[in-house]
Amino acid sequence: MIIGFIGVITTIILSSISLAYWLGKKFAMIDFRFNLVDEKFRQINERFKIIDERFKQIDERFKDIDNRLKSFEERLDLIEKRLSSLENKFGTLGEYIKSVYLTLIDFMTLRGVFSEDERRYMIRELDRLSEAYKISANPLKPEEYKFIKEVIKELMEKPSKEIDLWKLEKIVEIAERLTREEPSRTSFEFWMKAYMLYAMIRSEKFKEEEKKLKKDSC
Repeated sequence: MIIGFIGVITTIILSSISLAYWLGKKFAMIDFRFNLVDEKFRQINERFKIIDERFKQIDERFKDIDNRLKSFEERLDLIEKRLSSLENKFGTLGEYIKSVYLTLIDFMTLRGVFSEDERRYMIRELDRLSEAYKISANPLKPEEYKFIKEVIKELMEKPSKEIDLWKLEKIVEIAERLTREEPSRTSFEFWMKAYMLYAMIRSEKFKEEEKKLKKDSC
């Protein structure tokens, strides 16, 4: 009986040892797997650190870009101010040149510098320049183009005394508007020759009126 009891005890002990060994192996495997998981988490954390560092670098780059953009904006503001200043100066200079031109033309027409041939030439030039605005895609309205062509036809067919000055004044106004809305060599030349022709006709009409007054007074 004692031997049987000892056998049972021995069996239990051996089973316990075997179970403990088996559990030990299992726990060792579990620990190993946990270690692997920990290592993976560590690697992930390292990657996140690297990503965070990259984001920091990107933020720094964006800050640098922002600073550069601010610098560019400041430079652009300075350039715009300088351009605005130049525009004002050129505008003043342009008005001065325009004033000198008008005074010179008025003086020359009053002195009778221009001949009849030059008057006819100026009419042809005005007709030629008006053709540049024949197409619809320009600041000259269709009715304005038609009006200019009608006045040019009158100038070609009628003497100066039969021409209404207000029509030429209107052409000069249209031409001046073109120089503002579409500044170009053509628009400025058109305005200059329109005013020159207007001054010629005005001078001729003035001389005709003078002759008439002298004739009536005699």
